[in-house]
Amino acid sequence: MKLRQRWVVGVLLVISVTWFTVALLSGQVPAGLMILSAGEADEPRLSISNRKIAADYTSGGEENEDDEKTSDEIRAEMRKKGLPYDSTLYFAANSRRHLVPFKKVENRNKFEALFRDFPSGNRVPKLDRKDYLVRYREPQKHKKIWEIFHSNINRYEMYSFNNTALFTEYLDYLGTVPILKARGKSGGTQVKLFLVFADGGEALVKPWRVPREYETLPDHYYFADIERHTAEIAAFHLDRILDFRRVPPNAGRIFNLSTDILEHADSELAKLFYRSPAKNLCFMTNCEQHCDIAENPVCGSPDRVEFSVAAYLPRQRSSKRSSWDHPFKRSYSKREVADWETDPNYCKRVVMLQHPYNSGRRLLDIVDLAIADFFAGNLDRHSYNTYKIFGNFSTVIHLDHGRGFGKYKTDDLSCIVPLTQCCIIRKSTYERLLILQRDEYKLGDVMRQSMSTDRIFPVLYEPHYDALNRRLDIVIEAVRKCISNAESEEDVLKLEPRIEDYVEPQPPDDET
Repeated sequence: MKLRQRWVVGVLLVISVTWFTVALLSGQVPAGLMILSAGEADEPRLSISNRKIAADYTSGGEENEDDEKTSDEIRAEMRKKGLPYDSTLYFAANSRRHLVPFKKVENRNKFEALFRDFPSGNRVPKLDRKDYLVRYREPQKHKKIWEIFHSNINRYEMYSFNNTALFTEYLDYLGTVPILKARGKSGGTQVKLFLVFADGGEALVKPWRVPREYETLPDHYYFADIERHTAEIAAFHLDRILDFRRVPPNAGRIFNLSTDILEHADSELAKLFYRSPAKNLCFMTNCEQHCDIAENPVCGSPDRVEFSVAAYLPRQRSSKRSSWDHPFKRSYSKREVADWETDPNYCKRVVMLQHPYNSGRRLLDIVDLAIADFFAGNLDRHSYNTYKIFGNFSTVIHLDHGRGFGKYKTDDLSCIVPLTQCCIIRKSTYERLLILQRDEYKLGDVMRQSMSTDRIFPVLYEPHYDALNRRLDIVIEAVRKCISNAESEEDVLKLEPRIEDYVEPQPPDDET
């Protein structure tokens, strides 16, 4: 009897070992089950299931015949794409076989109809010479496209309403003009470069980091999230559609890192380039804070990488900017929250009593900026800029949108706290939002059509367009709630402030 029991146990053991061996070779080991050989316990490894996810990503969503790639081979593929390998940023994503297909844009009917059927509600008053940022003594000698853009910047806007001719030429310029010089751009948390073009124009560029469909993980803090070059491009198009006109033009472009960047790089940038083990050209730049993501290199395939190319703002003496802390700035801490996050009366108790938010246009500009950030899902809004030459009655400049368009499944209502707490909004902004809610001018459709001419279209992953429409409904409902709680509609929907009515507060007299 005992001999028979031993025989049965032996057979079962052989069957178990055979099954496990076959399963291991076929990639069917249960999730999380992995055996490490001696000496490998401290080395980051990729499980069989995650190898398959990585293979699905790099294969563009098709079945991969080689599911048995080593972790080094998978890392090499990720380096080729410039991805942060060995991190949850990459492997937490789902298989690309479940991607939502991009919609083909047959025409731009809704986009064109929006600008054809409705004039700007954000109208600019008659301008004097003092209202312009750049004042060329001989304007006829400054006809380069970037000089024309600079000469049109004024107290109220970055560019004029529906200036199609300027945009067509300027966006094409940003996507094609030869490069003269390249250097790393200091400051911030992400990789970016400063370029000088052959005709003297300048641009700030940010590289591709993650696939279009990559969604920010729930456990990642906003200040450590990766920046997306596509978010910078989309922010410009959103700004134009919302009729804010405060974001510099931005276009997508594919650079050859060798011929476009390295050959024109200064000595500091050039020494940061290297060839990866996969023979791809890579580079890194310096980072000053929250550098976990920035420390991952940007790599070509083998030399080509997508970038966003943003028009650089004027650098004349008259173009100096003032930097302001955002009145609803987040704590940028893992353990603390800002006062406005816990005090529902913070705007009326604090913000609306302080200069420059207690008069003029500034608080309305902050609400506009909050709406744009909510549409993009951009929580990284710690400061903003204005032009010094215009004093405190001038438009807010909308910059730094790289951490936008990272989520499409959820909406962060904290972005629109300036609206929901202060309960004021430009009447022209609200009317524009109502137009964009209509099917014939639907925000998501207009955005897709607006970006369809970009060189790296599709710029956004498809679910982002549905998210835009969903968030639009949320903003409109928030305004309606404010109106229903107000004594009159005029307390919420504000007419455009006039400079004639604005008086700059005087500093208090020194006490003697």
